[in-house]
Formats: sequence, C-alpha cells, structure tokens
Amino acid sequence: MSSFLNVLPYFPEVLRGPLEKIAPERQDTIQELRLRALRPIQVVCGKDTYLLEKDGGLGHRSGIVISRLMLDAVFQNICEHSIHSYQQEIQQGYITIAGGNRVGLCGSAVIGNGKIEMLRYISGMNVRIAREMRGCAESLAGQVFSDGLCGLLVAGPPSSGKTTILRDLCRILGRKYRISVMDERGELAAMQRGESPFDLGEQTDVFDGFPKAEGIAVAVRVMSPEVLLCDEIGGAEETEALLPVLHTGVHLIASVHAGSIAELYARPQVKRLLEANAFSYAVMLGTGSDCGQVRTIRCVGHPI
Repeated sequence: MSSFLNVLPYFPEVLRGPLEKIAPERQDTIQELRLRALRPIQVVCGKDTYLLEKDGGLGHRSGIVISRLMLDAVFQNICEHSIHSYQQEIQQGYITIAGGNRVGLCGSAVIGNGKIEMLRYISGMNVRIAREMRGCAESLAGQVFSDGLCGLLVAGPPSSGKTTILRDLCRILGRKYRISVMDERGELAAMQRGESPFDLGEQTDVFDGFPKAEGIAVAVRVMSPEVLLCDEIGGAEETEALLPVLHTGVHLIASVHAGSIAELYARPQVKRLLEANAFSYAVMLGTGSDCGQVRTIRCVGHPI
C-alpha cells in the first residue's frame, strides 16, 4: 500500500471519498495535505498547492471547507481515540502514523511548569506523506562511500527529502555494514509492532522512539554499529552524546535543517560536530520540484 493510501483511513468519509477520487498519477505527487478549521483543505504537490473538490478534482478557486467536526474527527483518529496515550507526541507538535506519515499539529497550548503539556482546540494539521524512493541515494552513495565509510551530513530546508535520502542510504549501506538508526520521531523507519514497511537493509537495527542521547549510548554498547544514523540532529544533549562516539571508530550519518553550508556553521551544536571532524562531507538538497535532489556535495572534513 502506498503512503498516501495509508493516510486515508484517518479521514472521515466526507473527506476520504474525494481524496480516493484523486487520479492515481496525481496521488503519487502529493507531499502534504493541509487542514485548517473553516478553510479549504489544501493539497501540496511540489511547488504547487491545490484545493480539493468534492469530485476529487484539484483546482484553485474553490474546495471542501474543513469544519470543526471534520478536524476533530481526524485528530481523534490519529490518536486512536485515546488522546492521553499520545500526550508526549502532542507535546512535540506531531504524531507519526501508519506508513511513516507524520501529522503536524497546531492549536492552543496548555502550559505547565514552563513547558507545553497539551494542545487543545486544534486549529490546523499538516499531513506529510512519507515516500520510499528506492535508488534515490545510489548516486550519492557511490560518490561519498566509494572508498569506504565516512561521516556524512545531509542538509536542506524543510520538505527537501532528507528523511527519504537517509532511508535509502540505510537500504544501500545496510547490505554491507552494521547500522544503528536513532529514530526518535518514528518517521524514518515507521516501525509498527517491531517491523518497518521500508527496506532498510539486512544489517540495520532501529532504535524506535528512543531519545537520541539515550539511544546512542545503548546502540554503541549493545549493537556495536559501524554506522550511527540520526534524523534531525542539533540539540545540545545529543551532541554531547555523539562526540565521544567519534573516537570509537563509528561513522555518523545525520540530517539537519539548513539552507546553505554557511547556515550549518551558524548552528552552534552542528558547528561543534563539524569542527570535531564528525563528517567528511555535507550534502545540500533542493526543494519543490528539486526535492530529494543533491544540489551540492562539500568536503567539510579536515585532517587531524
């Protein structure tokens, strides 16, 4: 089942019916479904944004308006009608659902002890469609790992395909090397009852839901990986956990939000890793119609 079809059961029939009617060739290009209370549902395909019509057509003038009942129904479905069970995910602003698809949430925050405890009055959702694009990282792997393993940083703006590239690198490198994946958000591997719907390679182990800092320590201790692969690094705690690993012979492959090489060095924790020679190469990805495409490969490693 495609990732787009995986999201359909979470929608009430009044929305699921029109979504099912979208032409299959258009379904394959959908990256996001944006739902806002009392506004038309938006369908994002690359650089283009459309309004969903009742017959499944995608246009620009009119579309199905999302009522409060529709929005609440989707929210209840993604929480499996147990909001309390998803409190930790809601605090972080997103929930990962079947197929690795991720639902971003916005609404009114409930604050306790200076931290977000819950969201109430959900006002909008962004359903991001996960993609498995087998082969999308073959060229990159051939250029970067032709002489063996090394550290790689995959950078790009939001929705540039970083997770998709990492997933395919797992598949390619996991044939030959032991990989431990830190999948804190559950988006990369999309584990369901201990199994991933994606091909992540024969020697890949997934630490699903582990906070990165804790997962890194456990992985190195119990799985003896040759590669640590992390999605979206940048926090101080995980940086502190990664720095000692660099002296154990483990290679780091990670992604980070950034629009340029200069922005990488402007982020203090990423800069620390770069200066510690955690990465030999940094890759910049494009967006929109260039989503998942490598724009530049830069050597960032320095001889010790």
